[in-house]
Amino acid sequence: MPSKPLSLEITAEMDEYIRARSTDLRVATTCEGPLIFSVRISPPKATDHVIVVGERKIYISAVQAPYIKAIDASMLPRCALEKKKK
Repeated sequence: MPSKPLSLEITAEMDEYIRARSTDLRVATTCEGPLIFSVRISPPKATDHVIVVGERKIYISAVQAPYIKAIDASMLPRCALEKKKK
């Protein structure tokens, strides 16, 4: 795990989303940019940064970490957004 701590904001909406999940999450690199997934879909890597939100760990890709200023709803995959609208 990288030694430099991350300083980033987590929006209130995403804080609520993260705390409501039943698994830890990972911010991964995709063709759409950084997206947040369950670790069941995108397992953590040894190089990930880790932050804790409530009882959940958020693993952040070392590739994405230097560029992320906030964890916000733009990181939700489209399928998660479609479920929220219903």
